[in-house]
Amino acid sequence: MLVVNIGMLRHYQDYLRAKCEVVSIGGIYVYPIFRVGYTSLMADADMVFTDIEIDNCPAITVLLRNPNDRFISGINEYCRQKNKGIKDVYAKVQKGKLVDRHFMPQYFWLLHLYTYYKGDVILKPFEYISEITQRHHRANESHQHVEPIDRYTKVDRYLLNNVNSRVSLQHLIRKYKDVLS
Repeated sequence: MLVVNIGMLRHYQDYLRAKCEVVSIGGIYVYPIFRVGYTSLMADADMVFTDIEIDNCPAITVLLRNPNDRFISGINEYCRQKNKGIKDVYAKVQKGKLVDRHFMPQYFWLLHLYTYYKGDVILKPFEYISEITQRHHRANESHQHVEPIDRYTKVDRYLLNNVNSRVSLQHLIRKYKDVLS
């Protein structure tokens, strides 16, 4: 049985219960993650598989973005969508009073996928997106700098060690669950 730090998970329970989606683009099955090409991948999808349909997909490609870059981008995107000031939002995030899918660890996205899919994933760097789609929604947007917070980036730095490999999703989840402690 897989056990993950409950204290950390309680902040993400609503996100882990949300609809899970995998897209097919030209025969490549990809799990879109917010701030890792999600909008571009969804816009170019030939088919979208949700929840229990996902378990029938062959190996799923997961793009992983540099955790620091994604955190900064995610905070900025949250502020843009909610029309909030970055200083106030960042202060709430630092205190643990605000979490959002735009900047939560990519590891939690993999936990979400694991709810519906028990097969192998092919981890690719974010830049691989250009091999999948030529759409690049908001690729050159500028961001106000914030200092990345370790509890949001640490586990993803470990995940990056597996880029360009095919690995069991269960193995990944188990291997890095203790990093959340």
